[in-house]
Amino acid sequence: MYLPLKSLVMFALASVLQVGQAAVFEIDMWPGEGRPVFQAVGPSLQLQTLPSSSSPVLATVPVQAGRRLTFDETRYRTTAAGAFTALKNSVVTGRSIGSIAMLIKAEYYTGRFATVAIPIKSGENVEYLQYRAEGTCFVRIGSSVIDAARCPNQQPDQFRTQLEPITEGWIHVVVSQNAAGWVLVSEATVKEVDREG
Repeated sequence: MYLPLKSLVMFALASVLQVGQAAVFEIDMWPGEGRPVFQAVGPSLQLQTLPSSSSPVLATVPVQAGRRLTFDETRYRTTAAGAFTALKNSVVTGRSIGSIAMLIKAEYYTGRFATVAIPIKSGENVEYLQYRAEGTCFVRIGSSVIDAARCPNQQPDQFRTQLEPITEGWIHVVVSQNAAGWVLVSEATVKEVDREG
């Protein structure tokens, strides 16, 4: 499958150069349906080289609070996995993505991943990576990431959520022709205000 060179280079750079809290799992899609709409919260944005809080700051640029932001990439990172515990013998079904830490949108939508049904014994834990959309989520069983077709948290008679994953969202903001960089989505920086499409 063909991926644009820019995407491949940026993902390779991110994996090699990211410092600070490493991601347990990350995707270049935003959770939920539709394209999110973001707006600036404060009067300036710190643009960083990579989607990591400890990556170098490229620039601090003024923006108008409430301004809708243009972005060309997203990154949704799990920095600490959560966990589900099976309340009885159960099955997790979904697409087996493989032993990966980063999933690219183009790969996610290829349709090449096999559907699996993995038995889980009563009392066994399943690693909860992150919510995806419409009742689905990413989990890890053994070393394989599964795009669980019905997230275990949607099956309260079979699974208990022991721990929610810790996640962070980043967007690559384009403020002007000469000012672009990664911004952490938080109450102090930018917030999601709507969905489109």
